[in-house]
Amino acid sequence: MQLPAHGANPRRLYEAMNMDMPSSYIDFSVNVNPFPLPDEYMPTEQQWVRWMSVYPEERSETLRAIIAEREHVTRSNVFVGNGAAECIYLLAQQFAKKHIGIIEPTFSEYERACETYGCTIHSFLLDEHGQPPIDQIIERLSFLHALFLCHPNNPTGTVWPKETMHALLKAAHDEKVFVIVDEAFYDFWLDGYSVSSDLPMFDRLIVLRSLTKMYRLPGVRLGYVLAHEYVIKKMMEKQPPWSVNTVAQQLGERLLRDDEFVRRTKVHIASERDRLFTQFAKLGYIHSSSVVNFYILQDETMTLFPFLLQHGIVARHTLNFRGLAGKYIRLAVRTKEENDRLLSYLRRWNM
Repeated sequence: MQLPAHGANPRRLYEAMNMDMPSSYIDFSVNVNPFPLPDEYMPTEQQWVRWMSVYPEERSETLRAIIAEREHVTRSNVFVGNGAAECIYLLAQQFAKKHIGIIEPTFSEYERACETYGCTIHSFLLDEHGQPPIDQIIERLSFLHALFLCHPNNPTGTVWPKETMHALLKAAHDEKVFVIVDEAFYDFWLDGYSVSSDLPMFDRLIVLRSLTKMYRLPGVRLGYVLAHEYVIKKMMEKQPPWSVNTVAQQLGERLLRDDEFVRRTKVHIASERDRLFTQFAKLGYIHSSSVVNFYILQDETMTLFPFLLQHGIVARHTLNFRGLAGKYIRLAVRTKEENDRLLSYLRRWNM
């Protein structure tokens, strides 16, 4: 049985599980914002037509300038890509045939991208609380050229103390090791910290961001990188021209000018996540200590996953996350009504 490698593919999942797809289902496997963009952000029909009829800026110059101002860097420190995935693969290309560390369980595309370019992978496993083996990682840095980590982490939603992160960044800087911190879910972390403010201190720090998750734009594809200008220059040398389409550029320019939608989403996600976790505790379910819009729930016997599927609750399996072995499922924090439907089936399963 070969299950889809990522979430957001329910039809393929039901086929792989040899199950009939129900007429109504909720996709908890996709970890994007459950709320649509407000109408004021959406372009008119005439704007859509105009955007699709002109070439995009070759290197997203206007959007890069907006991001630079927002992140307090210069435009030469910003790269805009066709989704975070393009950024990951272009970075892996820079590290071709080198020794690369990956802190796991985490997003599988880091390993896949690095293997595409002939890298040797060194894995470091988070503990049961989602914390890194920091001493082991620091001890092994001298063998590495670069280190990938996701923070907040996918699929656990967990984060590290700021002191731990800074200890790693300092040690990597001393060993001249690149550290790629994927902050694709940073926008969902209420009162969280970003390492982007550390860029002036650590010239081998690379920060990856995504607009796909918060702004619910997986079909548009838009992500960016913050890094030293020589890293950005190398990425641009390998990026095909017009890689980011006009619609993505225009939406990015609009969305990054207003933080209110992000603020409202953060507050809702934090409130709903806390409510869910309170109910899980009452029902005896074990979950990760997530701070974002998804979490993993223990499924030791690997039977909760098909039960939920049967009732139209699509979870994300963890068979391809190193260290989880399918004994957890990943679920998104969605609207109150949708979360209540999930809880109703978890109560039935727990009876």
